[in-house]
Amino acid sequence: MAGTSVRRRSTMSAILMALGCSAAMAWQAGSASADTVEQLPWTYHGERGPARWGRLMPEFSVCETGRLQSPVAIDPADTHPAPCETLRFRYRSSSLYVHNDGRALRLGYDRGSYLVIEGLSYELAELRFHVPAEHMIDGAVADAELQLVHGNNRGDIAIVAVPLRAGRRANQTLRRILEHAPSVVGESYYGRNVGFNPLFLLPTRKDYFAYIGSLTRPPCTEGVHWYVMRTALEVDSAELRRLAQLTAGSNARPVQALSGRAITKVCEP
Repeated sequence: MAGTSVRRRSTMSAILMALGCSAAMAWQAGSASADTVEQLPWTYHGERGPARWGRLMPEFSVCETGRLQSPVAIDPADTHPAPCETLRFRYRSSSLYVHNDGRALRLGYDRGSYLVIEGLSYELAELRFHVPAEHMIDGAVADAELQLVHGNNRGDIAIVAVPLRAGRRANQTLRRILEHAPSVVGESYYGRNVGFNPLFLLPTRKDYFAYIGSLTRPPCTEGVHWYVMRTALEVDSAELRRLAQLTAGSNARPVQALSGRAITKVCEP
């Protein structure tokens, strides 16, 4: 299993290298080179928590000085209506790769799946879970948030955020992920014959909010295209509790100042 995990991490590195220049590479930290909490000098709590990220390393300075930081609080009443523009999810099924980096449950993805928006294609490379949600919508924070991270050969990063709401509706895709997710920090699982497709982790209604922000974990690189789904996906409450256990509690960055940024509200045609 260890050899398989190393090969898979190398595959993920190759995918990320193929996505383009430095902006698309910035969020790679922790996927292929850092496996344990000790190797990453930041946390979600305490002296190395979000309030101090920008002072922990020079490479993280934008976490404190940046003006396009994420996540943000979205007030639908203050958003700007935009013409209907569909988020086209061209996702194929992938083998299941799950890594517990001590900060989040992260899933690598096989090549060949894309988000298409405004004539541009972004390749899906990673999924991450946050408990609770990072974005606030209309004054409320969802129970969790799935982030689907994409990049393209221009160096652009696009992240789709899906709020998750606790309920009674079992989601078989999420359940399959959690059945195989490692509970030990630094461990990975690769199931060549265990397939999943994040199309089944998207809500039926796909209206969304769009804005320019940043990565929500160091190095907090800015210029990220965010697409935050307005409708939450209902999942079983027990599955959300399991997510929280895997990351030892909250792994959400507090909301950041908008600093005059506009947020657009986009309907689904």
